[in-house]
Amino acid sequence: MADPIQTGVTPTCPACEAPLTSRADALHCPACSETVPVVDGIPRFPVAVEQSAGPPVFDALASIYETPLWFPVVYRVLGGPRAPIDDRSTIVEALDVAGGDVLDVACGTGRVTRVLAADAAAVWGIDLSLEMLRRARRDAMRDGHDNVVVARMNAEDLCFEDEAFEGVACGWALHLFADIPTTVAEIQRVLAPGGRFAGTTLSAESPLALPAAQYGLAQTIGAHVFDHEELRDLLLETGFRTVQLERYGAALFFSARK
Repeated sequence: MADPIQTGVTPTCPACEAPLTSRADALHCPACSETVPVVDGIPRFPVAVEQSAGPPVFDALASIYETPLWFPVVYRVLGGPRAPIDDRSTIVEALDVAGGDVLDVACGTGRVTRVLAADAAAVWGIDLSLEMLRRARRDAMRDGHDNVVVARMNAEDLCFEDEAFEGVACGWALHLFADIPTTVAEIQRVLAPGGRFAGTTLSAESPLALPAAQYGLAQTIGAHVFDHEELRDLLLETGFRTVQLERYGAALFFSARK
């Protein structure tokens, strides 16, 4: 795993936004003396009290998320028979950032992070679930990806400088954020000019449009189901110049260029 300060992307202080440096088992701010602890190799940036545990379901799913007991089945149910066999490759191809620095927002177990790492200069994977992050770090190390950093960080307050990344991925998570417009604005801020934002989310042009389905998603994981024009308008209004959407069943693939 990479040293957070040696990746080419320097994280910033959550208090004063100055660049952080490494010091023992923490990231240190020379400007204001704020520290971000690094526990078991995972920097833990501060998150709001109500977010500190995250939805318990994601911690519980960490050990089975990539097995046939969960994601492969859920993806096929959502996307149907026409959906790409491997959603990760579709996201990576849409980003087209070989040799660049990439941020994977809500990286979970790192299933997209690891594919990105094969061609990227460096990949930061962030999430709120510590169990997901532990799994992501373990599997990245298992696969020999020494250009990956995983960190606990709030996507609505990204601790990176403006224009720090050539690409940002967000697989199956945009619908989960409490403040989606703020999250998208932060993603746009940390993208370099010409950079791309790509991922997957839930489409309302599917059975998920039914009130009962939307109620169930909201109550269990707090999910928002996107109307296509709603997502397109949000991305354009946030400052992205072009937006592409493609739907397979309830799976909505998106790509936007800054």
